[in-house]
Amino acid sequence: MTNSTPDEQDRVAVVTGAGRGIGAAIARRLAADGFAVAVNYSASEGPAREVADKIVAEGGRAVAIRADVGDSAQATHLIEQATAELGAPTVLVNNAGMNLFGSARQQSPQDWDRVIGVNLSGAFYCTHAALPAMYEKGWGRVVFVTSPSGGRRPSPGMSAYAAAKAGLAGMTRAMAQEVARRGVTVNAVMPGFVETDIIASGGSKATETLSATWPSIPPESIAATVSFLVSDDGKHVSGEEVGVWLGGPVGI
Repeated sequence: MTNSTPDEQDRVAVVTGAGRGIGAAIARRLAADGFAVAVNYSASEGPAREVADKIVAEGGRAVAIRADVGDSAQATHLIEQATAELGAPTVLVNNAGMNLFGSARQQSPQDWDRVIGVNLSGAFYCTHAALPAMYEKGWGRVVFVTSPSGGRRPSPGMSAYAAAKAGLAGMTRAMAQEVARRGVTVNAVMPGFVETDIIASGGSKATETLSATWPSIPPESIAATVSFLVSDDGKHVSGEEVGVWLGGPVGI
């Protein structure tokens, strides 16, 4: 198992859903750590391009790449385009996520499929596409972004989202064992109450309830945890779901 970080030309990271919030903070932090960063987005080009342009302006390398990771072909294209423009990624942060609120009785099968597709299947598609190059290099880091809703603090109206995030936690543990002798680690980061688009999608009442119950966590704290997990200091950590949530009593 290779223990040292890759050469500079191999320090390439792909961050999905990186145009805003947690993903943008992770992209900026990894760039500061010396990684070239592929800033993925699915619809809003402007914010993702701003993140990439700022990284470049500060002396780093970055590109904004559009891909709906819930589509396997687009997820594969994301990794291929990142490889063509920056080099084969040795770090993959599966951050892309979304939710469509609805009770089990009310939620349509189409909405269920979409939530599972982006949050869970999309993470698998990207990882599946990125692992061969990590195997070849003998070094890689995969990080999934989960949620307390995935088993710790589930919330009503979020069955699909909770199922997807719980699935990511399970995939973290299983995949870590699969790649343990390949120089690759697989971990998950579980953010607490961070004011993201997913929170906003629940309406003002959801934000008010959460903010009244538990302090907001800055996205930079999540990014710092990811930074540790992909660093040499985190090389012996794998198969873990690291909570950055203050043990909060709330589900998000």
